[in-house]
Parts: sequence; structure tokens; C-alpha cells
Amino acid sequence: MGPPTIAPALHTVYLCQISPHVSCGACCGLYNVSDPSRENLEAMLIRRTRWFAEVPRTVAGIDAFRTSVEGTEPQERPFPDFHHCAFLGVIEDDGRRVGCLLHPLAKGNEGIDWRGLSYYGGMACRTYFCPSARQLPSRWLTAVRQSMNHWYLHGLVVTERRLLAALFTELENRLGRVINTADFSEPVPAAALLTTLTTLKMNWPFRRHDAPGVGNYFFEDGLYARPAVRRASAGAPAPPFETIFRELDSDFASKEALARAEAHVEKILQRLTQVFKNGPPTQVAR
Repeated sequence: MGPPTIAPALHTVYLCQISPHVSCGACCGLYNVSDPSRENLEAMLIRRTRWFAEVPRTVAGIDAFRTSVEGTEPQERPFPDFHHCAFLGVIEDDGRRVGCLLHPLAKGNEGIDWRGLSYYGGMACRTYFCPSARQLPSRWLTAVRQSMNHWYLHGLVVTERRLLAALFTELENRLGRVINTADFSEPVPAAALLTTLTTLKMNWPFRRHDAPGVGNYFFEDGLYARPAVRRASAGAPAPPFETIFRELDSDFASKEALARAEAHVEKILQRLTQVFKNGPPTQVAR
């Protein structure tokens, strides 16, 4: 069920509500639905938001809304014990992004915090931060933040702590330096990173057929640990490929398929490295 972990009070990079179109609802189980496509999630969130606008702001009214949502939407979950919150909706101001319908700043709530009626309760909603926010270097998280242009991919990627660590570690090893904010002073590196993350996360051609979809279970309670890479023959690629392949839920039916996957990732890393080599060389402390 993904029991929340109370994170330290200090967070160097905020990942939840980023810009008019970029935010994250992954810890609320956003992608833990039978159809986690962008089109379906957008339609679901907009529909809920429209419904909730007509809900009386009372305990009974909000509880009835949750019952209605759960009764009209499919309840099959890729991760059955990971709660999906019925109060996920959209924030519509100067943009549109995923957010909490119970938040005191949400439309119609008049400053009242209704999050105590959610599954985990108001304290968890206010204090939980994902493992990425607590464990990854701020320079990597800033790079992801600056590269995102929509909430859908942001929530899918920012929670992939091990995948991001493998990619950024390899990138910095190849560059011989750390990446930093100056690398993103021009849009080209951000666009290159966005393309890389999209290609790997959304369009990975070697994902095993029984994988739970594009979402992931990022809570560190061991409930849904990712399995080892499946391969038809013995032998394993060297890091970082093995880590990247595992975090992408890979299954290789032959040595040829494994070789194609290695070449695929190598090409991506070479291109990304070249983009950053052409950028500002200024280093920052690790």
C-alpha cells in the first residue's frame, strides 16, 4: 500500500508542483490504473475535477464523491496494494496540471484543507517526499525539472531513482565532470534530456510483456521489487546497462535482442554526451 515515509524537512529541489503544466501525482497512485496512457489519465482527471466542482464541501459530500468515483472507474491496479487516490484532479490556473482536489488552495475549498479525508490522511500528504527527492543529487533533479514540459512524463520519470542515477552517473563519467544548472542555460540540452527520457521510459521496445506498465512502485518497502533482467542465454551486460535494463523491465529473447538494446542505449548516451560537451564546461561541487 506504499506506507508513507516522513522525509527530512529540508529539500533542496522541489518536485511536486513545478510550473503551469508540470507537476507530479505519482505518490498518490496516479499511474496505478488499468490504462495509464496520457489520454486516459487526462480525461479521468478532467472528469473528476468537473464532478468535484459540484460537490458540497462537507465530510458526507466528499465521501460520496469518492464512492462515486470508485464505483464508476475500473479498479484493476497494476500494483494491487498501492493505493490510487480518487481525489486526484487537475489544477487549472494559467495552465493545467495534475493536483489534489482536497488541497486548501484548490478551487472551491476556500482555504480549507480537506486532505484529512484521503486514504493516508493530511499529515502524509503534507510531509511525504519520494525517494528521488531525498536521495538523488540536486543537480540531477534540477536537470529533470528544467527538461520537463508536461506533468505526464515528469511524474513517470522523476520517481525512477535508480534509472536516473544510472543515466546521470554514466553521463558524468563520459563527460569527466558533473552537470550543472549552466548546462541548461540553452534549451538544446534540456530538449535532449527530455527526448532521452521519453525514448527510454515511454518507447522502450524490450519491455517484458507482463510488466506492470509504464508506472513504477517507488516506495522502499520491498513490496513490488523489480525483477532481474530476463534473457534467453547466460551473460549480462556491464553497468550501467544492466541497471538501465532492469529499471525498464527488460526481457531479451536472444543474444541479438540484447545486443540491439545495448546499441540502442549506447547511441542515446553518445548523443546526450555530445550535446553536453558542446555546452558550458563550468563544474560545481558534488
